[in-house]
Amino acid sequence: VVPILICFEDYMKKPSEKIINSYSDGVKNILFVGRIVPNKKIEDVISAYDYYQKKVDAKTRLFIVGSYNEKDSYFTYLREHIKTLKAQNVIFTGHVTFEEILGYYHVADAFLCMSEHEGFCVPIVEAMFFKIPIVAYASTAVPDTMGKCGILLKTKKAEEAAEGLKIVLNDRKHIETIKLRETEQIMDFGRKTVEAKIFEILQAGM
Repeated sequence: VVPILICFEDYMKKPSEKIINSYSDGVKNILFVGRIVPNKKIEDVISAYDYYQKKVDAKTRLFIVGSYNEKDSYFTYLREHIKTLKAQNVIFTGHVTFEEILGYYHVADAFLCMSEHEGFCVPIVEAMFFKIPIVAYASTAVPDTMGKCGILLKTKKAEEAAEGLKIVLNDRKHIETIKLRETEQIMDFGRKTVEAKIFEILQAGM
């Protein structure tokens, strides 16, 4: 098994100043990045965020960064889910430029993933690169990609996810430990490391 080869140099490009200026306002920003499709379980992301926002800290907002079709049945379901919960400050960005994606990573205080099917999950590695503490459901490839770089959830219960968010958003000691582990974990996904693994596998198969 070889990780996806990621060009980290791209993430060093200039982020959107508009995004940074708009959302660096003292409100805690929780981020999800990915396709708006059922296996990503975005409804669980919204439920967990809503629980945290209502029970722990009202000064939070959720960004769901990914393109969508307004007429898509899953997107319609998500909008109805938000109405049912009466959730506040949930922002669907729709299609964004790479510069804007970088902007959202720069303003994020936590990354939340409740996906139930991931072959690797590149956004988790991107979150590590930007030193964003992660809370994620321990499904498929997520535990291997994430390592010990955050809070792995054993269940989909909103209260458990909210407790994880409480830790990564407020516990300074825990946050610093996570950021240190992210620095170490991301070394496994560097170009030279991945290239070496690919060559090793190819040579073994000859």
